[in-house]
Amino acid sequence: MRQVVLVCIAGIVAASTSFAQSQVSPAPVGSRAATFGELRSYATLHSIGIEWNLQGDANHNAECDVRFRSKGADEWREALPLFRVDYAWYYHKSQAKEPKNMLAGSIMFLTPGREYEVRLDLTDPDGGKESKTLTARTRPLPQLPKSGRIFHVISGEGGGAGSDGNPFRGLAAAQAAARPGDLFLLGAGKYGSFRFDKGGEPLKYIAWKAAPRADVRFDRINVAAPHLWIEGVRVDAGVDDPGLRDVAGVEDVVLCRSSFYGFHYSITLHRKSRDWYIADNVIVGDKPLPTPGKRAPRATSGEGIELAQSLGGHTVCYNRISRVADGVSYPGHDCDVYGNDIFDVTDDTLEPDRGWANNRFWGNRLANFGAAAISFQPMYCGPWYFVRNQIVAGQYEDTEIRKPHIFKFRVQDRFALINNTIVFPRFIDVYMDCIFTSLSRNNVFISSTGAKPIWIAMRYKPRKPVTPETPRYTLPILKPDWRTDVDYNGYDWGGDSKDWRKPVFRYHWTDEVRKCYIGDLKTFSEVSGTEQHGMRVRKEEVFDKWNVPDGVGRVPPLVLALEKDGPALDAGAPLPNVTGRVTGQAPDLGAFEVGAPLMHFGPRDQETMKAHALYWAIF
Repeated sequence: MRQVVLVCIAGIVAASTSFAQSQVSPAPVGSRAATFGELRSYATLHSIGIEWNLQGDANHNAECDVRFRSKGADEWREALPLFRVDYAWYYHKSQAKEPKNMLAGSIMFLTPGREYEVRLDLTDPDGGKESKTLTARTRPLPQLPKSGRIFHVISGEGGGAGSDGNPFRGLAAAQAAARPGDLFLLGAGKYGSFRFDKGGEPLKYIAWKAAPRADVRFDRINVAAPHLWIEGVRVDAGVDDPGLRDVAGVEDVVLCRSSFYGFHYSITLHRKSRDWYIADNVIVGDKPLPTPGKRAPRATSGEGIELAQSLGGHTVCYNRISRVADGVSYPGHDCDVYGNDIFDVTDDTLEPDRGWANNRFWGNRLANFGAAAISFQPMYCGPWYFVRNQIVAGQYEDTEIRKPHIFKFRVQDRFALINNTIVFPRFIDVYMDCIFTSLSRNNVFISSTGAKPIWIAMRYKPRKPVTPETPRYTLPILKPDWRTDVDYNGYDWGGDSKDWRKPVFRYHWTDEVRKCYIGDLKTFSEVSGTEQHGMRVRKEEVFDKWNVPDGVGRVPPLVLALEKDGPALDAGAPLPNVTGRVTGQAPDLGAFEVGAPLMHFGPRDQETMKAHALYWAIF
């Protein structure tokens, strides 16, 4: 084992000194929103995304510090530096036209509807220096019309004046009279399939809302106009699918407090969709529930919320999604997905596949998935952010289907994995060397069964440059490099074992050293050069209540808060803008900071909405 350690360390040192020297200069590019020559910037309700293209810097040591403040404020606040991105993906027979060469990243947990100043300071030790200040405004939290006209609608065929005593009969009659800022209260009844194709204006929605206590039913909804608000309706599967579709590629649509039952695809956007707000909905798909002792047959088709690789800017928050193949999928870029409760899915809970830079996922509860919690299949460009999510894989008996694991690493580059609680029955992933492209901090990785190994880097699939004859996934990662920043994480692999055939870390990384069987975290740290401050933890000591089932079956809704005096307290490392306020000397490990208010998962009632309106901005 000692020889293996020395060989591994020697290889890492050699790799770290082999980079060519270079200088960096910004390269002018276009902009989706605000244009600053070399910069692209854009914003959602809670986040600002930045991309700064580069020329040169072949040794990847250019850095860009980020500071921000509310416009007019005196004090600048620090954010995470931008990620250095140099990446050309390929997936099966598809390949990037050219490598992305840039610095990119996000400022998170901002207040909606506020203008911010952002200062970027780019430096390269080899030469090159640039400072830029930009302004960006976060999108305002959507609001129903406050002073517009109010009309009443019942199901039917034409007529009516929209008053309480003489309501519009049918949606077609109501839509013909609609103007921006109008609110239509829908009475109980069945409204069939309908196409909303008359839009409002920015900050003046045309709103369609179920009247108080009214059971409003649709067979299907097509959205073909911008600035619409749809609230409180139920859509039941019939002949048509999906339940709601953007058929025209529109922007600024609010879909909230509604429910979708029995669809294969429940909500599907358009490639040109932008800036949707999808919140507090209940989605139950068409997949059967797992039976005791087994899970339902594997199904990879049928999404809860399909964002369709669209133009971005979407916020998907506080939804409850179950019995679908994938919970939320294909965000494109610049999307925020948070506060969702996603469980009992037959494929992946979060599927950012085919996504670009600055997709962010935080504060979600993910459980009982057929394949993986988080999928990278493929990742077109980073960074992506995964912050304070609770992930618990159920344990199933199904010899015909591979066991569920946390990541589906296929094609990936830069990402952030920060303060997540991650529980799995067998292993985290078989390509765990892919974590070497991440900033990974303050996570806890917990084996619920004690099965080993928990961390596997196994190259049993050849990964060669793509050709028409040899479709493959991504290039090998194998060793830490300039992209690697993995430290301060906690691991629980159950009981210790001296059996070399049951290592904790199984690390295959070179032709010379085909197998690295590692039985403890200290040796893994020496071999990989990572986790210099990583720690062994034990679930019985870390959590206030460990109530993950020991046996086979689905995991019920859980909140794995920390033990108030446990070893995970103050064991993390602070990261500006991301780890938030800490209640002790340093951040705790895992998703829940002791002493901070608990996160909320799934649809909110009115009181919870008030309490959580600025939860993440304050945190």
